[in-house]
Amino acid sequence: MSGQTPISSDTLVARFDTIQRTRMQGLPFLNPALAVEAVGFRPLNKHQLGVLITPWFMNLVLLPAIASGSAFSEGSKITVRLPSGPVEFTVACDEELGTYLTAALFSSVSELPDQETAREVGCEVMQQVFNKAHSERTISRRALFRRSEAADA
Repeated sequence: MSGQTPISSDTLVARFDTIQRTRMQGLPFLNPALAVEAVGFRPLNKHQLGVLITPWFMNLVLLPAIASGSAFSEGSKITVRLPSGPVEFTVACDEELGTYLTAALFSSVSELPDQETAREVGCEVMQQVFNKAHSERTISRRALFRRSEAADA
């Protein structure tokens, strides 16, 4: 990706939809009940934060305000202070998107029964991320998800 155009959630969805149709096509771990979708993206400082659902994972994604290279290498870890507290993100690099940050919510989405459920989980995660009541303590990605499970109980 060239220039200074920021990555949008629409661009992210289009890219992962292409990845699904090409590199991921026919792989046995894909959940056929799910589609690529961006959920709850909203501003965080000058960036965009939201949940990316795919048939093979669900991640919290931080999109940079300006598309550019990164001072951090792909795979390196960065702790980002969210309203709910610090979360560790991994630097991801894509030849079309450029550099962005991800925090795994589900490395496998095989247990999610349908897109609506995945969307509800994504919305709950975003609600918890922007809940300042949790800001006094560190929240792991797994703890963030366990809170959304507890809310369903």
